[in-house]
Amino acid sequence: MKKAVMTITLLIFTTNLSAIDLFDAVNLAFESDPQFLRDRDLLDKQKELINQARAPLMPNIFISGSYADAENSINSDANTKNVGVTLSQTLFDREKFLNLDQSKLNLEIAKLNFLISKEQTILRIVGAYFDILIAQNNLKTIEAEKDAVREQLEFAKRNFEVGTSTITDQQEAQARFDLIRASEIRTKNSLAIARTNLEKSLLTPLPENLRGINKKINLERPEITTPKEWMKIARDNNLTVKIARIKTELAFLELKKKKLARMPSLNFSLSANNSTVDSTSTISQNIKTATLSISAPIYTGGSINASERQAISDLRREENSLEFEMLNVDRFAGKSLRTFIAGLSQVEALEAAEESSKVALESNKLGYEVGVRINIDVLNAQRQLFSTQRDLAVARYEALQSKLELLSAVGDLTLSEVQQISQLIKNSN
Repeated sequence: MKKAVMTITLLIFTTNLSAIDLFDAVNLAFESDPQFLRDRDLLDKQKELINQARAPLMPNIFISGSYADAENSINSDANTKNVGVTLSQTLFDREKFLNLDQSKLNLEIAKLNFLISKEQTILRIVGAYFDILIAQNNLKTIEAEKDAVREQLEFAKRNFEVGTSTITDQQEAQARFDLIRASEIRTKNSLAIARTNLEKSLLTPLPENLRGINKKINLERPEITTPKEWMKIARDNNLTVKIARIKTELAFLELKKKKLARMPSLNFSLSANNSTVDSTSTISQNIKTATLSISAPIYTGGSINASERQAISDLRREENSLEFEMLNVDRFAGKSLRTFIAGLSQVEALEAAEESSKVALESNKLGYEVGVRINIDVLNAQRQLFSTQRDLAVARYEALQSKLELLSAVGDLTLSEVQQISQLIKNSN
């Protein structure tokens, strides 16, 4: 019975592994990637800082008590017991209210940083996943090229034996075959490294083979093709720019807080105490106190003025940082758009080159058979075809990656985009 259960469990686990796709990989990362989980914990931490900033504005209740046993040579022993409770409430303290406002803005920054972490996780996992697919495709292409060159080597050997070709044809084919074997070893190592990188992020073993793009796919061009329009969208929606804006607002509140440092604060407290003295006689008294206190700084050694000047400098720095981030996102959005469009054009050109290379290879094979082409012509045609196929696979994955980077630049990268790409890969199989 135990064997049956273990077998069923293994089959289910193996089935799940074999079915893993790009969308599954990203979702797994959200559940297990240590780097992403660390950023999620930082968001939880920031949520609690709001409660800490709100606490001084809420009623505070304290209880106290003491017991003393006194002994002297004149009087008899005396025991003193004190029990008290105090309630305090801030009625007016502008600095505390501004601290609460700042903590709310810091929470917004933490939320945006978490969204940035999600975007970075998506890009990192997609990049790692595509590295595996590219390595798999390279290995597949190299193995196909190896078989083709082996066939051409055998053909050259037979022709040399019957005297229809020279030893040079055989030697050229052998040299090409040895080079391919070296490339195969290097590619297998690259594939192993790529698999390890993704497995360490997902904390789970991967299936032996991931499904990649196996035929022509339809990559749509963006509806907006003007870099300036993408730059404008990025300035409005990019997450890093949004954070820079909030930091500028935080610096303004800090300056406001420093300017209000001379304002008075008003506090109210109620206390009730019971004191019992037990000596030759017992004396007990209850004391109730209501206190309204006001305080304001008169002179603090110049620290208030210094803090205000420092806050002005901080505000200027944040304003300059905002401008820098907007310029930076302009460059990133423009570069991502151009890379994406260029990638689409490159895919189209390489698809045409693949068809041309197939025709050229068949022509060279036929020419070699009838004696108008030599062996090196066939080998070069084979190399051109397989090299084009490798470049085409890389261009497709790079185009998809650049699309996600463009969406990240404008703050619009979501899991739905990953799901669409994942489905696109599935449909190509």
